[in-house]
Amino acid sequence: MKTGSKILLGIGITTTLAATGAYLAADAIVEQIQTRRNRYKVKTFVRDNLKGNERILDLVDRIDNDDLNHLVNAVEKLSKVRNKAGVYVGSAGNAANELTATLKDWLHEYRH
Repeated sequence: MKTGSKILLGIGITTTLAATGAYLAADAIVEQIQTRRNRYKVKTFVRDNLKGNERILDLVDRIDNDDLNHLVNAVEKLSKVRNKAGVYVGSAGNAANELTATLKDWLHEYRH
């Protein structure tokens, strides 16, 4: 193999390894930022809705990152379900009110 080919092969391998390392480092950084953001969300929720309960804030500080991420994901899913259910309940309530009004009108016309 010629010297020029060896140099190009070495540069190619080095570039591939550097790109792989950069990708893995970026992935770890993104995961760390997501975890810190989730921890901040939970602490803000505790401060706003639970009167800043110190025991819960201490628990949030000590909880494992994976457990915290699972907790935040579960709460987000429940929130989405609650919002969807609220839309359906509101629609059903409106439909029931319209049906009641229609029946009252019909009964009023039927009696007269």
